[in-house]
Amino acid sequence: MSNVLISILLVIIVVEQRRITMDVGEKIKILRQQKGISQARLAKDLNVAQQTISHYETGRVEPSLEMLKTLADYFGVSLDYFFSERPGQSEVEFVDVEFKTVPLYSAPVSAGNGAFPDDIYVIGEVTAISKDVDFAVRVVGDSMQPVAPDGSVLFVKKQPHAFNGDMIVCTYDGWIYVKWYIKEDDKVMLLSENPVYLPIIVEPDDRFIIHGVVKEIMSKPPKKVLK
Repeated sequence: MSNVLISILLVIIVVEQRRITMDVGEKIKILRQQKGISQARLAKDLNVAQQTISHYETGRVEPSLEMLKTLADYFGVSLDYFFSERPGQSEVEFVDVEFKTVPLYSAPVSAGNGAFPDDIYVIGEVTAISKDVDFAVRVVGDSMQPVAPDGSVLFVKKQPHAFNGDMIVCTYDGWIYVKWYIKEDDKVMLLSENPVYLPIIVEPDDRFIIHGVVKEIMSKPPKKVLK
């Protein structure tokens, strides 16, 4: 093999290695920025010099496999992240979540013209992802479709107040509703997601009670529509 050909091959190898190194370095930089920390902080946490982190990110130095394992553990990603051609471009991402069990009440929450239960009692328990919830109720009707469709379960933070734009569970004129809470000046309106339903204007003398703010919605399991 001629010296010229050997030189060309060496250049190709160096360029390719450089490209891979740059890719890894860019991924390290992305992870660091997503975590919101500086190079100095990352260097301190990993017990290396800040210049080392800088060299990794610019591609001047290629991290060892052991260092990549350390970085993967530090940022909470798999080692494959650094070798993937399209990191983070998956349709799903698996995460660890903590669950909380809350009571499910018998009172159906109307997403329509109202539902007035004769009696309210706990009929079971359901599991929520959010810890910031206190109870759950089931939706009846289609006025909050498609955000909170008929049959979905609402996980609610119990509180007597709401902010503009919150989805609330409330009692109005003896009926239990789930609506968007809208307040303009001193005027309170209960809006549906479904435009078929007219807004409810809450007058000062009306019996209106906010039971809580919806924090999480559990809809029906997905079903394939066959045509």
